[in-house]
Amino acid sequence: MRISELAQQSGLPVATIKFYLREGLLPAGTPISRTQAEYGDAHLERLRLIRALRDIADLPVATVGTVLAAVDDEQLPLLDLLGVTQTAVAGFKGSAVPSGSGLVLAAQLLTDLGWMLTEDSPLVESLARVLDVLDGEGEPVDAESLRPWADAARSVAEVEMDHIPVEAPRAEAAHTVTVGTVIYGELLAQLRLAAQEAVSLERFGPPPQPVVAPAQGPAPVQGPPAGAAATRKHPRSGRRADERRRSQA
Repeated sequence: MRISELAQQSGLPVATIKFYLREGLLPAGTPISRTQAEYGDAHLERLRLIRALRDIADLPVATVGTVLAAVDDEQLPLLDLLGVTQTAVAGFKGSAVPSGSGLVLAAQLLTDLGWMLTEDSPLVESLARVLDVLDGEGEPVDAESLRPWADAARSVAEVEMDHIPVEAPRAEAAHTVTVGTVIYGELLAQLRLAAQEAVSLERFGPPPQPVVAPAQGPAPVQGPPAGAAATRKHPRSGRRADERRRSQA
């Protein structure tokens, strides 16, 4: 396909595609003349990823390039690619105005879950914004598909509500809610990222090396003391930690 057709199918302006070509984010097409090139499905998939990184995650061009370089590095294990991408997009924030269909989807989802919110709750609009993004990416937005996330959120909410000192002065209750919303919200986000890394290591990382006790020799090395963190280092974990620190600087 020509660049005009590529623009039509990707939903991106020709000028934007040319910018991505100049920046090296999109590979060049196959030349068919001095001024024209042919593009294929691989270019469409690449543009879909770039668009997600730019429009959804709101990443700068340089960070998009870092993720794409990891995608292109066939020698980079899947575990590390997941880590690079996760580090880049961890700060995603949605701010678009929700669509009418998104508001309908949000209301229907809450109804299907049996969750009742206060009248004119702003959470309906914020939920609609997320559903708009998911729906635009072709992800399912029905209650059955989102049930695992809803159940996890409900469990967290139950713990948070149990933590509120209902018999204490109102100011203390307000303080607890504030800390719970902001600080524990961030804690939950970081635990989720840590859980993603742990599960990705378990599923995609190298198998753990078996420990063989020597028949004779010095006393075996003692394990970590009680209460110490039981973490497992990945060969590339140091580089990933550096990338995460740079992204948070």
